Amino acid sequence: MSLESGCFLYRSRTALNARSSDFQAILIAARRRNQELGLTGYLHYEDGHFYQWLEGPAEALAQVAALVEADPRHTHIEYLWRGTQARRQFAGWDMGYGSSAPGTLFDWVAEREVHVSDRAEFARAVLGFMLEMSGYGAATKAATSDS
Repeated sequence: MSLESGCFLYRSRTALNARSSDFQAILIAARRRNQELGLTGYLHYEDGHFYQWLEGPAEALAQVAALVEADPRHTHIEYLWRGTQARRQFAGWDMGYGSSAPGTLFDWVAEREVHVSDRAEFARAVLGFMLEMSGYGAATKAATSDS
Protein backbone atom coordinates (compact mmCIF):
# COMPACT_ATOMS: atom_id res chain seq x y z
CA MET A 1 0.00 0.00 0.00
CA SER A 2 1.46 3.35 -1.07
CA LEU A 3 1.65 6.16 1.43
CA GLU A 4 1.79 8.76 -1.32
CA SER A 5 -1.08 11.15 -1.69
CA GLY A 6 -2.18 12.99 -4.76
CA CYS A 7 -2.08 16.77 -4.84
CA PHE A 8 -2.88 19.71 -7.03
CA LEU A 9 -2.68 23.48 -6.97
CA TYR A 10 -4.99 25.60 -9.07
CA ARG A 11 -5.69 29.26 -9.59
CA SER A 12 -9.05 30.64 -10.67
CA ARG A 13 -10.74 34.00 -10.94
CA THR A 14 -13.87 34.82 -9.00
CA ALA A 15 -16.24 37.74 -8.70
CA LEU A 16 -16.97 36.84 -5.07
CA ASN A 17 -15.94 39.11 -2.24
CA ALA A 18 -14.15 37.36 0.65
CA ARG A 19 -16.53 38.96 3.14
CA SER A 20 -19.72 37.88 1.36
CA SER A 21 -22.07 35.26 2.76
CA ASP A 22 -21.73 33.27 -0.50
CA PHE A 23 -17.97 33.12 -0.03
CA GLN A 24 -18.31 31.98 3.58
CA ALA A 25 -20.87 29.34 2.55
CA ILE A 26 -18.40 27.95 -0.02
CA LEU A 27 -15.66 27.74 2.60
CA ILE A 28 -17.92 25.93 5.08
CA ALA A 29 -19.13 23.47 2.43
CA ALA A 30 -15.56 22.84 1.21
CA ARG A 31 -14.35 22.08 4.73
CA ARG A 32 -17.21 19.63 5.26
CA ARG A 33 -16.67 17.94 1.89
CA ASN A 34 -12.91 17.71 2.38
CA GLN A 35 -13.37 16.07 5.75
CA GLU A 36 -15.81 13.53 4.26
CA LEU A 37 -13.44 12.77 1.35
CA GLY A 38 -10.23 12.65 3.40
CA LEU A 39 -8.74 15.74 1.73
CA THR A 40 -6.58 18.38 3.33
CA GLY A 41 -5.37 21.67 1.95
CA TYR A 42 -5.23 25.43 1.96
CA LEU A 43 -7.26 28.09 0.16
CA HIS A 44 -5.86 31.56 -0.38
CA TYR A 45 -7.95 34.41 -1.77
CA GLU A 46 -6.28 37.48 -3.14
CA ASP A 47 -7.15 40.18 -5.63
CA GLY A 48 -10.13 38.32 -7.14
CA HIS A 49 -8.29 34.99 -7.41
CA PHE A 50 -8.47 31.70 -5.55
CA TYR A 51 -5.28 29.71 -5.08
CA GLN A 52 -6.04 26.29 -3.68
CA TRP A 53 -3.76 23.42 -2.73
CA LEU A 54 -5.57 20.11 -2.17
CA GLU A 55 -4.10 16.73 -1.26
CA GLY A 56 -5.39 13.25 -0.59
CA PRO A 57 -6.81 10.23 -2.43
CA ALA A 58 -6.73 10.57 -6.23
CA GLU A 59 -10.43 9.71 -6.62
CA ALA A 60 -11.46 12.41 -4.14
CA LEU A 61 -9.21 14.96 -5.84
CA ALA A 62 -10.77 14.15 -9.21
CA GLN A 63 -14.25 14.59 -7.70
CA VAL A 64 -13.41 18.02 -6.28
CA ALA A 65 -11.64 19.12 -9.48
CA ALA A 66 -14.79 18.27 -11.46
CA LEU A 67 -16.93 20.28 -9.00
CA VAL A 68 -14.64 23.31 -9.23
CA GLU A 69 -14.54 23.13 -13.02
CA ALA A 70 -18.36 23.01 -13.19
CA ASP A 71 -18.85 25.85 -10.70
CA PRO A 72 -19.65 29.15 -12.47
CA ARG A 73 -18.13 31.08 -9.55
CA HIS A 74 -14.72 29.88 -10.77
CA THR A 75 -13.49 31.16 -14.13
CA HIS A 76 -10.15 30.95 -15.93
CA ILE A 77 -9.14 27.84 -13.96
CA GLU A 78 -5.48 26.97 -14.36
CA TYR A 79 -3.78 23.99 -12.74
CA LEU A 80 -0.33 25.08 -11.66
CA TRP A 81 0.70 21.71 -10.26
CA ARG A 82 -0.57 18.12 -10.26
CA GLY A 83 1.30 15.20 -8.84
CA THR A 84 1.95 12.97 -5.86
CA GLN A 85 3.84 13.53 -2.65
CA ALA A 86 5.32 11.33 0.04
CA ARG A 87 3.58 13.25 2.84
CA ARG A 88 0.81 15.80 3.17
CA GLN A 89 1.74 19.44 3.46
CA PHE A 90 -1.41 20.40 5.44
CA ALA A 91 -2.07 17.22 7.43
CA GLY A 92 -4.93 17.72 9.85
CA TRP A 93 -6.42 20.74 8.05
CA ASP A 94 -9.69 20.11 6.25
CA MET A 95 -9.17 23.53 4.66
CA GLY A 96 -6.79 26.17 5.90
CA TYR A 97 -7.75 29.62 4.68
CA GLY A 98 -6.05 32.93 4.24
CA SER A 99 -6.67 36.18 2.44
CA SER A 100 -4.64 39.31 2.22
CA ALA A 101 -4.56 42.76 0.79
CA PRO A 102 -3.96 42.80 -2.96
CA GLY A 103 -0.34 42.24 -3.81
CA THR A 104 0.80 40.22 -0.80
CA LEU A 105 1.33 36.93 -2.65
CA PHE A 106 2.86 38.81 -5.53
CA ASP A 107 5.15 40.77 -3.21
CA TRP A 108 6.24 37.50 -1.57
CA VAL A 109 7.00 35.98 -4.99
CA ALA A 110 8.86 39.11 -6.15
CA GLU A 111 10.99 39.26 -3.00
CA ARG A 112 12.15 35.71 -3.73
CA GLU A 113 12.79 36.48 -7.40
CA VAL A 114 10.54 33.66 -8.56
CA HIS A 115 10.27 33.28 -12.32
CA VAL A 116 6.49 33.31 -12.71
CA SER A 117 6.77 32.20 -16.33
CA ASP A 118 8.15 28.87 -15.07
CA ARG A 119 4.94 27.10 -14.01
CA ALA A 120 6.67 24.56 -11.72
CA GLU A 121 8.75 27.23 -9.98
CA PHE A 122 5.69 29.44 -9.53
CA ALA A 123 3.65 26.51 -8.16
CA ARG A 124 6.38 25.68 -5.62
CA ALA A 125 6.50 29.36 -4.61
CA VAL A 126 2.71 29.55 -4.13
CA LEU A 127 2.84 26.40 -1.99
CA GLY A 128 5.72 27.91 0.02
CA PHE A 129 3.68 31.07 0.54
CA MET A 130 0.67 29.03 1.72
CA LEU A 131 2.82 27.02 4.11
CA GLU A 132 4.35 30.18 5.54
CA MET A 133 0.98 31.93 5.89
CA SER A 134 -0.58 28.88 7.54
CA GLY A 135 2.14 28.47 10.12
CA TYR A 136 3.52 25.33 8.49
CA GLY A 137 6.53 27.45 7.48
CA ALA A 138 9.06 24.99 8.88
CA ALA A 139 7.92 22.54 6.21
CA THR A 140 8.35 25.08 3.41
CA LYS A 141 11.89 24.10 2.55
CA ALA A 142 11.03 20.40 2.35
CA ALA A 143 7.87 21.06 0.33
CA THR A 144 9.55 23.23 -2.25
CA SER A 145 12.48 20.84 -2.70
CA ASP A 146 10.19 17.82 -3.37
CA SER A 147 8.83 17.16 -6.85
